[in-house]
Amino acid sequence: MSPTNMLRKLFIILLAINAMPLISSASVVELRSSDTLNITRDLDSAYAHYISNQQGEFFEGYTIQLFSGNRSGANVLKGDIIANGNYDAVRLVYLAPNFKIQVGSFPDIGCAQRALTEWKSSYPDAFVVKTRVPWYPIELPPDVPLDTTAVDVEDSPE
Repeated sequence: MSPTNMLRKLFIILLAINAMPLISSASVVELRSSDTLNITRDLDSAYAHYISNQQGEFFEGYTIQLFSGNRSGANVLKGDIIANGNYDAVRLVYLAPNFKIQVGSFPDIGCAQRALTEWKSSYPDAFVVKTRVPWYPIELPPDVPLDTTAVDVEDSPE
């Protein structure tokens, strides 16, 4: 027997001896037909989770641009708008080389055009811009509380 074959056999024997503890410690799990895996299918929750992860800070929508120019002019105009009580709507945006004052976040051009008519009275150069705008809060009309629908006894048909 050649020394190479002898070394090869010795290597295989040593490898088998060292692998014995690994093989003996492995366990096999048997599944029975009565074993079940319960997966809840809460699709609404899964969809909401998916949407919240996909939704960025901005969306493709419309805004009203009131000013485009230098930083000091933009800051003065922003201060005026905030002083008039419109502090929720105003944004200072920098798109090189100008600073822009934009107000509102609208999902479609119709909403933006309706809001533009109000802003045109104070800022005649205002116009609608399609751009990425921050998500706007959805305001639902307040529901009428149930306790306010009482019937007046005097006007009752009974």
